[in-house]
Amino acid sequence: MLLPYQEEYINNVREILGLGQTGLRSSRDFDLWFGTVREKSAKAAHLKQRNMEILNGDLFPLLDNLHAASEEQIRSLGEFADVLLDWNNNLDRGICVTIHDALLSLCRVRKDRNGIIRELYKLGMGLFYLNRMVMGIDDAQTGSFYFENEMVFTEAASYLRFFDDIEDDTTRGYILRSLHNIAICVRGSKRKVAASSRMLNVIKDEHYRTVAPSLPWDRFLRGVHQQMSSNRSALSGENLTSEELTLILDSCYEVFKSEEASDNPNIRWLWPYYEMEFTCGYVDLRTTLVRMERLIEQTPQGQTDPSGLYGNIQLPIHYGRLLRHHPELQKERHCLDFASGAYERMYKTILALPVEEFSDTFLYDIILIVSDFFEIEGALSYRQLVTHMMQKFSPDLYVNSRKTGDVMALLCGAVLDSDPSFFDGLPALEDLPEGSDRRQAILDYARDCGLFHDFGQLKMDVNRTLKVRSLLDREYRMFMLHCISGYENLKARKSTRHYADIALGHHRWYDGEDGYPEKYVRTESPYRQMTDVAAVASYLVDGYDNDPEKIISDLFKEGRRRFSPMVSACLSDAEIASSVSKVLSGDGEKYYREIHATLTISGSSSDAGTP
Repeated sequence: MLLPYQEEYINNVREILGLGQTGLRSSRDFDLWFGTVREKSAKAAHLKQRNMEILNGDLFPLLDNLHAASEEQIRSLGEFADVLLDWNNNLDRGICVTIHDALLSLCRVRKDRNGIIRELYKLGMGLFYLNRMVMGIDDAQTGSFYFENEMVFTEAASYLRFFDDIEDDTTRGYILRSLHNIAICVRGSKRKVAASSRMLNVIKDEHYRTVAPSLPWDRFLRGVHQQMSSNRSALSGENLTSEELTLILDSCYEVFKSEEASDNPNIRWLWPYYEMEFTCGYVDLRTTLVRMERLIEQTPQGQTDPSGLYGNIQLPIHYGRLLRHHPELQKERHCLDFASGAYERMYKTILALPVEEFSDTFLYDIILIVSDFFEIEGALSYRQLVTHMMQKFSPDLYVNSRKTGDVMALLCGAVLDSDPSFFDGLPALEDLPEGSDRRQAILDYARDCGLFHDFGQLKMDVNRTLKVRSLLDREYRMFMLHCISGYENLKARKSTRHYADIALGHHRWYDGEDGYPEKYVRTESPYRQMTDVAAVASYLVDGYDNDPEKIISDLFKEGRRRFSPMVSACLSDAEIASSVSKVLSGDGEKYYREIHATLTISGSSSDAGTP
């Protein structure tokens, strides 16, 4: 039974997320729409403050002194965590992980073996969903999060040696599920295949089935085949043994063969089956293209169930991936035209999706789009696509980024007044048409840099958490990777590559002695002048609401070390400081007008709040 503070917290979270949905409902009447935005934002801020009071006044003190808690309080924590992580919408993954971490420690002290196994499994699942924050980020630092997750599942799976001694089938199920889930945490196909192979051997062992006949063995078996088949991309790429290749192929056929013969096959399984046949050389590239085109065309536009999202979102991304991996296709007009049309279908699906249908599955789709979109000259650009995705799914990020861009433009204008050559050498200015207004081009570029400086946050789903409460330590360490995430994705596309260094370096100190990430080396960046401006602007935007006078005072104190002295000195000009203050203290109406225009033009009558 949930305790009162737990019920209040859950209700607050649900209401906050609901406010995010209804607060940005598209409407032809902007004033009515924007008035609702402000009301809902104020309400959400109040609920967030109350959530922090609940966490600091009720939950955290209980977790710190858990050995003295009553059994009722301890049981309620498990129920509380289960509601917070429903494995679909995931109300609060971070708090769920924190609770199970504490309960695991308590079970260890009590030497409660069943409790240890249960808490290891549930902690592992919480970490798995929390690690969605760093999915699609190609950096060594992400490995530590996945390794932690792997070790939690590995410890739970190690209790397999006590399988016969354990009398509770529920606990035995946690052991097997943990053994299975090791494969979702490890890196590299060889390790994944090894993990799934071990689970496959256990499932096929009649001894385990006899000991625990009530467990869903057939479901376990299908799950392992699905996991094993996900390694199909390694069939032609990695150095796998013949035994490993056989295991993958067998699982592919087990999962997909029934769909091929069906009158109405599930495309979520049928396309991977086709992909496996192509990877193994059973069918050629042309046949594979035709198959994929047919699957995309057969998916009704506007369909937003799992199959619809797969056909309207994931398959266009897979089609672009084929073009990327096979450059000869990029010379064929039919392929480019089809990809362009598929991207338009994907784009319309994204903008029309009701946010109340947001789920962990759709979060995966967002990550896939941001990470793997293949930009085609003359078609939907990455810049246009992700700008509108920010407006719909993360309006707070969009508004703050536009504020940052306007502050950057003001600072750039002041710098140019002092030193017209300050921005000489910026690669973004190299291709300016003859006769262009260079000053205006710099200011426009600054605004765009501001828009994309925090772009890495889009696929991290972090703004959803920030609406509910402050970040926990583990979440903040993940959040710091948004710089690398933004850099990787912006750099990979022509329409956004000039903003990549700004996304990477805006939290790094001017002298290079502190800040993050270390990957950004100021002296090696051809965009360092604009990144210096972004560092000042983002610092102002992030801290201005808390204490405007102090934030500017601290900025001056940390000049030369943390900030460019040339850029920070601009704020000593009263007129510039006043203009910056006007941007930062405003309600963001003009930025919300841009969001409203996008939603109205798209014809969406759905919500556009932060999911």
